[in-house]
Amino acid sequence: MGKGRIANALGFYLNKNNISVCEDISRSDLIIGALGGDFGEDCLKAALHYKKNLLDISDVDPPFYLKHKSQIERSGITVIPGCGFSPGLVNLIIGRELAINPGIRKIEIKAGSLSGKNNYFPFLWCFEDLILGHKLFSWQLVRGKKKRFAPLAGLQKENFFGIQAESYLSASGIENLFTGRGLTDFQYRVIRPLGFINFLKFLINQGFLDKANFALTKKILEEKKEDNFSFANVSLSGPGKKIEWLLKSSSKKNEQLNSMQKITSAAPVIIANFLKENKIGKGLLFMEQLGSDEVLFSDLINRAREEGIVLQRKP
Repeated sequence: MGKGRIANALGFYLNKNNISVCEDISRSDLIIGALGGDFGEDCLKAALHYKKNLLDISDVDPPFYLKHKSQIERSGITVIPGCGFSPGLVNLIIGRELAINPGIRKIEIKAGSLSGKNNYFPFLWCFEDLILGHKLFSWQLVRGKKKRFAPLAGLQKENFFGIQAESYLSASGIENLFTGRGLTDFQYRVIRPLGFINFLKFLINQGFLDKANFALTKKILEEKKEDNFSFANVSLSGPGKKIEWLLKSSSKKNEQLNSMQKITSAAPVIIANFLKENKIGKGLLFMEQLGSDEVLFSDLINRAREEGIVLQRKP
């Protein structure tokens, strides 16, 4: 479900894996949700109506799925929310590390997209969701307490792979990891090139993101293409222990798929094959739950690496 960049990438990889794409939900075995903005909830509604398994990448927070958990179980279907990159592969890794390292108390995630070209940001995914993400309050876990932060709070300079960047606290869609896991601190930051926030404020103040100008602004910003990469650094620590993961994909400017399309499509296509192979049970399953299963985790990570996704663990 969806016609955007991620949906197109999913179609590419599904065909590559000999999984045919059918636009008639009633005749399908599986729904992969890739709807943007306010339409995201329609994916679960369709899955429940037609009693079809659902892998959902749409930007919908966990409480919506939890509210329908009983109905999902009664329907006898499998629903996996946040089944993309972040949330998605990031949750899978966190779930695995928490399973084998119960002493982990602090988690910090930094995720985003960059280019080697200075003062350029690659607009790689749903433009509407990207802009909305900069307007939302975020919840972070600080010294055992859940605290709310204003949009763009905690701005700090960064450097990744020799590229100047900036990060700020952001809503993540994985706040469900806060509770019941013994964590004291959980911080989620998005990565942008240095100066991006000032650029965004300029667009807003000049009216480029007003309703009348939004479509033209989107067209102009998305048309400019440069080499790009999407990545996440995940740091987990506890008494006497620190583990870091790097997740990364890269694309040249003229490639058919950009780096965000690649890294977001990896998990749902691999898990679609798992469902064909009857490796996953029924009900509401979050990615961190799949991560706690050693066999599923290893298989998924290895297949993602075969697709060119960098996944490096650094204890």
